[in-house]
Amino acid sequence: MIIESLVATAIVFLLIVIITQVAFVAVAQNTARTAVSAAARRAGRPGSTTSVEQQRLVEELGSVVPGASDIVATVEYDDTGVATSAAIRWVPPGPDLIPITLRVTAHAPRVVPP
Repeated sequence: MIIESLVATAIVFLLIVIITQVAFVAVAQNTARTAVSAAARRAGRPGSTTSVEQQRLVEELGSVVPGASDIVATVEYDDTGVATSAAIRWVPPGPDLIPITLRVTAHAPRVVPP
């Protein structure tokens, strides 16, 4: 009887950890998507440079994405617009069960003054 209750308690705690990590990864993914999209729009303005926008995106992702580490961001200009992408190594709260890398991309048109 005692062993069965211990096993049931362990299963409940494991499920709580998994559900919590799934919720946090959803929040981190949504936050990263929003930040990368904003960076693409920001980089599309006249006078913006690749290196400044990349550094700004890395700093922004580090501050707004909960559990972000090892952030790699790219900003690329082409004829039609700006493509931004980020790869983030995400560390969940609690035990780090599996390595998770969030990958987010966004595209925005370049702003051309009239």
